[in-house]
Amino acid sequence: MAILRVERFWLVVPKEEEAKLLELFKVFPAIHWERTRHIETQSSKYSAHLSRIEETFRITLELFPNKKNLLESFFAGREEIDEKQFRALLKEISWKKLYRTAKWAERALENLKRRKERLEQLIPEIKFWSQLDCPLDFPRKFERYHLISGTMTKKNFEVFLKQVNDQLDESWVWSTQDKKDVKCILLVNKENVEKIERTLQKLEFSFRRIPYLKSNPMESIKRVEKSLENVEKAKERVLKKASLLNEKIKNLQAWYDYFLSKALEDKTVEFQHTTTYFVAYTGWIPTIDKQQFIDLLERKISQYGFESREPLQDEEPPVILHNPRFIKPFEFLTKLYGMPKYNGVDPTPYVAPFYLIFFGICLGDVGYGLVQLILVSWIKKAFKPERGARELLDLLQVLSFPSILVGLLTWSFFGSQPFLGPDGKFLGILPLVNPTGELMKALSIALFIGVFSQMYALVLRMVSGFKTKDYKTAIYDGLFWLVFFASLLAYFGLQLLTGRPYKIFLYTLVGSALGLILTQGRDKKNIFSRIVVGVISLYGIVGAYGISSFVGDVLSYSRLFALNLVGGVFGSVITQLAQMVKGLPVLGWIMFALIWIGGQLLNYVLSALSAFVHSTRLQFLEMFGKFYSGGGKAFTPYAFEGKYFKVRK
Repeated sequence: MAILRVERFWLVVPKEEEAKLLELFKVFPAIHWERTRHIETQSSKYSAHLSRIEETFRITLELFPNKKNLLESFFAGREEIDEKQFRALLKEISWKKLYRTAKWAERALENLKRRKERLEQLIPEIKFWSQLDCPLDFPRKFERYHLISGTMTKKNFEVFLKQVNDQLDESWVWSTQDKKDVKCILLVNKENVEKIERTLQKLEFSFRRIPYLKSNPMESIKRVEKSLENVEKAKERVLKKASLLNEKIKNLQAWYDYFLSKALEDKTVEFQHTTTYFVAYTGWIPTIDKQQFIDLLERKISQYGFESREPLQDEEPPVILHNPRFIKPFEFLTKLYGMPKYNGVDPTPYVAPFYLIFFGICLGDVGYGLVQLILVSWIKKAFKPERGARELLDLLQVLSFPSILVGLLTWSFFGSQPFLGPDGKFLGILPLVNPTGELMKALSIALFIGVFSQMYALVLRMVSGFKTKDYKTAIYDGLFWLVFFASLLAYFGLQLLTGRPYKIFLYTLVGSALGLILTQGRDKKNIFSRIVVGVISLYGIVGAYGISSFVGDVLSYSRLFALNLVGGVFGSVITQLAQMVKGLPVLGWIMFALIWIGGQLLNYVLSALSAFVHSTRLQFLEMFGKFYSGGGKAFTPYAFEGKYFKVRK
């Protein structure tokens, strides 16, 4: 049974039993609840607490970056602890103390950052006026005079003195020169300020501020540098005090999970229908789990009402995929494409063997298959992944075996073929197929797989149509195309092999072609339009399928051994490159190991990625596209689970 049977149920309990029922829901998560209403409520206190804890996480991560490696980021699951350990984490420290520490540290560091920026901006300003030998706290504003400071080129300064010579009689000028520029301070009469500033602007004068400091420039620089050192020391003190955040990160995570659980409990009101004295829930439960749920109700709830029934025809029950253990990893692909409808066909067990073949041929190397098997097994043990990450790794682990098998049949070990005899075979048997030397044989196998999988997909379309009682699709778009292509291949194939035609296949070919012509345009009301569309559909321009679509889809399978060939050649080239440096003195073996291991790992990653993408493409487009449309709703239990911890009860 690929799709698990479910039942719609209704549960009614007195209001005083509601808390007990909520605890029962936590230990029995195999229920898909249906919302009876959507309540627009203000954020609960738990939501506010979660928001503050998330802010604390953000600040902690900014202060103490926790750099996870790539594998940990993708695959790490929740840490598993028991309920006693979880309670101990909550009791050890209050989340409010951690929140206050985080906010204090954020404000303190922000103030220190602004102070550091101001001091760093001050140093170049002081150095600019380093030739001044007086304190920089002299007055800037006067009753009759205006202070101007800045720099210009030496040539423009000489021009400036000539042009405003008569206006500088009652002014004071200080200047210092280097090879090109002149730094100057002008104390001019306010009556002449506008004229002098206009002249300075024409001569490209750059106005520069003189910082107000109590000591001369050299001493001021030392004082600023000392202040910068003090800022760094203050920052270290803040970080030392804030290190409590990093030390107690697990406690903070526990608090987050605690409030998340409480917030999820609050949201259960969306699944309730409440009256004055009773609370009612409705949802879906797997038929095989119903009795266990009723037994729990008997033990935990003193009064309750429970009724269930099979789904009605117009209902869309949630879907649970239920396959044998060796097929279950391939459910990941079905979920990726889209869940089947409840009364539809789960394609997982039907297409899993083909995916094994596709991936096995694409990767097809004993060495790379073993690398994948060892790597995936280690990741699962080291990081304990959950949900989608676990499903992906389970799939990759299973796919290691056909890769090893195909690698044995093609006698490929990291792209090399060792221990071959004079006849080019190992023990006179292997390789059965050599993609590098027997291209036509490999291509023929790939095309045969393509033809067989396309015919198989049409069989599945027919079966799916009959199961969903869509008989027109089953016969017109499934059976007719199946007979047409089978007859076409049999008639011309046998004639090519035996040299004589088999008229029985010609008759079935013509009959199925007529059937397609009359049915592929069945949505057209006009009989002439229906026939024209039917004729065109044979080619594949319109309609459910066609000769061009069939040929194009079959040719797509030629990439199976093409990818195998590319991976094998690349692996062989890496081995040859590594062999070239092995003879070097001292470093030869080290360079050999680095080149060979690094190159083979790179080739494995590229080959495995290509194998996964192309195999998925073949399954989704060339197979699912013929008979499967998805459109189902996944069975989603309402779990009271934390984000960071998996608590054992």
